[in-house]
Amino acid sequence: MRPELQAFERLVTIISELRLQCPWDKKQTIESLRYLTIEETYELSDAIIDGDLEEVKKELGDIIMHVVFYSQIGYEKGAFTIADVLDSVCDKLVRRHPHIYGDVTVENEEDVKRNWEQIKLAEGNKSVLGG
Repeated sequence: MRPELQAFERLVTIISELRLQCPWDKKQTIESLRYLTIEETYELSDAIIDGDLEEVKKELGDIIMHVVFYSQIGYEKGAFTIADVLDSVCDKLVRRHPHIYGDVTVENEEDVKRNWEQIKLAEGNKSVLGG
């Protein structure tokens, strides 16, 4: 197994164990984690602005942990799993890159951006910033 997959599986296992065994983690909800996720996102942004790649690595870890945490809660509610989350984003990436996964030809990054905007609008977003 690739090291990335082993590390990801380790994180999923740890989050599952914490939800079962840790009183604080058991109590958390999607709503209660929201503010912490926002805080982590700001911390990542600050690390990027500072050009501190070691801190970027740490903050990315915190954000991935939050994604897995939300997905564990979704699993417990019977709503979705981490596999559903990952499959959803993979499907979106493939759909929005027809120049790689389809028969669309592009000349430059402007063509890619224009296609992406058209695809996003076709998906039902009211603007390219929607969703």
